[in-house]
Amino acid sequence: MNTPLKADAGSGSLPWFENVRRVLSSGSLVEFSPKGYSMWPALRPERDIVTVGRAAAYRPGDIVLALCDSPYGVILHRIARIEGSRIILMGDSNLFQTETCSHDTIAGKVLAIRRDGRDISRSALTRLSGAIQRLPAGLRRLAVRILNKSRHGSR
Repeated sequence: MNTPLKADAGSGSLPWFENVRRVLSSGSLVEFSPKGYSMWPALRPERDIVTVGRAAAYRPGDIVLALCDSPYGVILHRIARIEGSRIILMGDSNLFQTETCSHDTIAGKVLAIRRDGRDISRSALTRLSGAIQRLPAGLRRLAVRILNKSRHGSR
């Protein structure tokens, strides 16, 4: 495996995204620390490092880096569902908000997550975070509220 490019995700801007996309399209990997709490508890801002790479296919449950059109912006969220050419993304701790993108606006998917120097990509918490998103809406809201309460106690 090649050495990943370290990228500062601080801006989350279009020029940053286009640079990451160019690097990924060349077959390289990109590493950065995600911002915000929308992917809590799977991803913790300023603490975790994600490694993103290209994939032949994307499926529900994958965490992807995409340029979304609704609402517009660079997003690192999980694929909630695929509806034809539309891909619906949702942060693990979001209760209602979704984003929409298409296959060609996905730069890549998260291949690894490191926290405190350890690979947690396959940890129970990471798998649980993905499973919660597949719950029926009422149960999902309850699980997200519980997780968000734990976040406020552990910042």
